[in-house]
Amino acid sequence: MVVAILGLGAYWLGIGPLAPPPPLPPPEEEVETGLTLRNVTLEQPDENGVLLWRVKAEEATYSPDRSVATFTRPDGELFQDGEVIYNVTADSGEMRDNGNTIVLRGNIVARGVQNGAILRGQEMEWRPQEDILVLRQDVTGSHPQLRATADEFRVFNRENRMELQGDVVANTVVEDPSTEPWLKLQAQELAWDWDQEQIDSPEALRVEQFKDTTITEVVQGQRGQVDLADQVATLQGAVTMQFLTLPLSVRSEALEWRVKEEQINLNQPLTVVRPTENLVVTARQGTMNLADEVITVSQEVVAVRQDPQSRLTTDRLTWTIPSQTLLAEGQVNYQQTNPALNLNGSRGIGRLQEGIFTVDGGANNDGQVVTEIVPN
Repeated sequence: MVVAILGLGAYWLGIGPLAPPPPLPPPEEEVETGLTLRNVTLEQPDENGVLLWRVKAEEATYSPDRSVATFTRPDGELFQDGEVIYNVTADSGEMRDNGNTIVLRGNIVARGVQNGAILRGQEMEWRPQEDILVLRQDVTGSHPQLRATADEFRVFNRENRMELQGDVVANTVVEDPSTEPWLKLQAQELAWDWDQEQIDSPEALRVEQFKDTTITEVVQGQRGQVDLADQVATLQGAVTMQFLTLPLSVRSEALEWRVKEEQINLNQPLTVVRPTENLVVTARQGTMNLADEVITVSQEVVAVRQDPQSRLTTDRLTWTIPSQTLLAEGQVNYQQTNPALNLNGSRGIGRLQEGIFTVDGGANNDGQVVTEIVPN
């Protein structure tokens, strides 16, 4: 009776008979999260089955389509033509593009098996099909020829070449830096061929020579090259060189510095300045023997000193720096203001800073000297 009344009441209230429960939603499809493996070795061969890289990792997780994998504590090998060229370690890594790219991150160390290089950084990318290894962030490298830092290293192992980019600092390697001179190179970009032992900078290059921890010479230009084997630095474009121990400076559009031979060759117009003697020499070409501290210049030579004021022109001038002696040969003209005189001959020798200069005629001038004394 109670059940019937309740039923009639529900109908009378307009609710109608009780509705069936709503259908349950269809079960959700299971989402594939990828495959995780521990203590795993990953390998990637090329289309011919030749290995491109091999990585051992503590853990590796694949994406659902297996095109990407992340791994921790990678310890691996990079291959070229089936041979190991680098051993690499890092904190973590990632395989991309179905194995065509490897990215490592954190405390990376790459050791060159064939070239002897040790490269370090915080991010590394290996693209074996393009034969390029890229390191970024806090990058340093050491090699039997160079030690370097930069924002980025780009290694082309098949070409035995490396490009260093961004705030590049590279030091040549010697057995004992305390006794052997070494070079420091600074540029925004360097290209280094370690097989040919050649460095090229298409942009501004600064080269410093150190003896122990002391800088002795500095040269810079708009571009330059360094031959590490023969120890020759060649710079072009608004070149300036300072000899800090002399002291002396040179300006020209091109300069060749034969470091080991201690020889400077200048085949374009040049200016030499000796600030302590207030002496300026200009010519069209010249050489400098740094071991003996002798400068030889030729063609349209002009030497000017301000105090006492004097001027010397000649075809060829040999300047011995320790004694401050000038030897002029060819068409020699010497002028001074106090006392005022003008000497012409074919040979002259003296020290302009002391106002002493002797001119003779020489064999080509029958011993004749023309002297013009200008009275006050």
